[in-house]
Amino acid sequence: MRLLTTIILSFGFVFISYSQKANVKEWIEDIDFYQKTLQEKHIDIYHTISKEDFDIEIQKIKDQISDLTHFQVIVELMKLTRRIGNGQSDGHTAMPLWDTKRHKYPLELFDFGNELRVLKTSKKYQHLLGKKLIRINKTDIEEVVKKTSAIAPFVENKQSLMQRTCSYIMVSEILHAFNVTKDLKKASFVFADDIDKLETIDIEAIPSEKMTEALTEVISFKNPKVNRPTSAKMENLWFTLLEDKKTVYIKFRRYPPYDEMQAFSENILDFINSSSAENLIIDVRENYGGNTFLGLKLAEYLIIAESINWTSGVYTLTDRFTYSAAMANAVQFRQILNAKIVGEPTGGNPYSYQDLGQFKLPNSNLIVTYSKHLFRFQEKNTAGVQPDVLFTPKWNNYKNGVDEVMDWVLKDINKRNTTNKK
Repeated sequence: MRLLTTIILSFGFVFISYSQKANVKEWIEDIDFYQKTLQEKHIDIYHTISKEDFDIEIQKIKDQISDLTHFQVIVELMKLTRRIGNGQSDGHTAMPLWDTKRHKYPLELFDFGNELRVLKTSKKYQHLLGKKLIRINKTDIEEVVKKTSAIAPFVENKQSLMQRTCSYIMVSEILHAFNVTKDLKKASFVFADDIDKLETIDIEAIPSEKMTEALTEVISFKNPKVNRPTSAKMENLWFTLLEDKKTVYIKFRRYPPYDEMQAFSENILDFINSSSAENLIIDVRENYGGNTFLGLKLAEYLIIAESINWTSGVYTLTDRFTYSAAMANAVQFRQILNAKIVGEPTGGNPYSYQDLGQFKLPNSNLIVTYSKHLFRFQEKNTAGVQPDVLFTPKWNNYKNGVDEVMDWVLKDINKRNTTNKK
């Protein structure tokens, strides 16, 4: 019983501490460390914001500390850190709340351009799946999005802004810091269905580390075009031969260690050669990045395959979740493999500050990330790697299990096969 009481008290303390007034002395020390360390470690901290403006903003935060809660200071620093890259060219410089005790509402949202829909939630709230979020307490969702989008980390363009904002809207401490909620433990959410019938429901926040376990329900493609073969050794990197017997599909969702990528690359080259495959689909959707050179290792082996139609038979699939190294590899696959890029623009920009480093603030233990290099994967900067064939996610397709991107690629392959037979 004593242990249970301790756990409950500890849980309550986490909530209370973030709403308490900030410790001025400790925060001044952290902010000075933040400023000094970023100046020392970032490759070019003043590439977007001037030193004068940065120093002014630092002083403004210091002057406000006595009137702010602990988490309100964090929000101000998140906002300033975003200004370093201006949400355009430096998404790797951020304050992402890693290793921070925080709480989230058990909802995963997706921005379909003009509405936020619930795609994942816990069993308790599974009736909310697919519904539109309209309001949190008395604040319209448009206003909540506006506030959150100013602090969301790892933003380089519209695509990454949509994705990161959806994630950080669900952090209860952020909503409380914005005065959207008065209670750190729960909030009143208003949803609408497809005929705009409204429903109001109180939802309780849970520790962020329990989110993965809680989000058990998902609306997704009901009939995936490609299933992972049982023989695949890795869950997020595998390949298979499609039904036409001429197309190899590679699911490239995560970067493995070097030796595993080496073995994978050797295996897929042998597989392509033995099957005499003519077409190649490399799916880097939902790939947040890793080691760019591992993607090049894969390309090094693929380019040797003589049966592939290197004129028009290679495709790379991208979406807003394609970041960092995966974004870079998408560009490189276009250059090296003559791949046609199909899908959404990537969440990362091809001309941007990257290669993430990090340090920790001494008192708050907040992690700050920064960019160590400037990469130019394209001479012309664009808001994400722009696809050769663009698709924007649509709710009705998602709800009904329609993968427009894969459908288009398979039809394009079939059309070429039909033409070649004539």
